[in-house]
Amino acid sequence: MQMIDFKNIDYGATGNEEIIQNVRFILSTIIGSCVLDVNLGVSPDVVDSPIQLTQAKITSEIIEKIEAYEPRVTVESVTFSADPLNGRLIPQVKVVNKENGEVWTA
Repeated sequence: MQMIDFKNIDYGATGNEEIIQNVRFILSTIIGSCVLDVNLGVSPDVVDSPIQLTQAKITSEIIEKIEAYEPRVTVESVTFSADPLNGRLIPQVKVVNKENGEVWTA
């Protein structure tokens, strides 16, 4: 997961921009790192797990967290790209805006 550059957050974002920014924030936050809500974010506990297990756990957690913290979207799919040289698994999350049906990938 890549961390969000807080200098580039649009604190006045509205509509679609606000929603996708929120989804990206959820995905880039490590659980326990937000003092006001320690449950916000995803767990890093899957490090060094077998890849299939890692994908299943991350997918489940991503869906759970996005549905809990950004109720204006539903998760349509979670796919992964691998960076084996650096030992990274990178999720791509496709979400659908419940209000207007627009689809985004975060």
